Amino acid sequence: MKGGAAKLLAVVIGLNIFFAYIGLYFLPQSESRPPKTVKIEKGIAQEELISIGEEIIFSKGQCMVCHPMQAESGMRAPAIATIGADMVKNAKEKNMTPEVYAFEGLVNPDETIAKGFEKMMPAIHKPPTSLNEGELIAVAAFLQSKGSKVTISYNPESIATLQEQIAKEAKKGGS
Repeated sequence: MKGGAAKLLAVVIGLNIFFAYIGLYFLPQSESRPPKTVKIEKGIAQEELISIGEEIIFSKGQCMVCHPMQAESGMRAPAIATIGADMVKNAKEKNMTPEVYAFEGLVNPDETIAKGFEKMMPAIHKPPTSLNEGELIAVAAFLQSKGSKVTISYNPESIATLQEQIAKEAKKGGS
């Protein structure tokens, strides 16, 4: 029995070493890093703002968890590819400017739920996403670029419109 236990122990140790070797040298290793900080300042080019917005949507914003790029069956949230045109249409129905509608959709999404979808989007200026003012403007500009003319930029008018929507949401006592 003593010899059998030693053989079994040797096989178990050998298998562990073999699988550790496979895991270390043949399986892809991933490294998680915090999202990089993007500096958005007055005078930023519209194309750069839209590009930053796209980067945020696919990374820090975590939008693609629910929003597919193209329309597909069983979507949890509206598709990104045509969301700019949808925002313009919905803004007209609500007698709002597209800018107000876009910012309201980001900071108070329960007020802009698209038909056929549930209330499940968080306000992305609060945890866990916590986008700052510049990032919110970049995301709104990117979304607007998907099917409509981009009127949002990092300028005093867009900043004021965003701040009004954040204040409006705060008054409601939103979480």
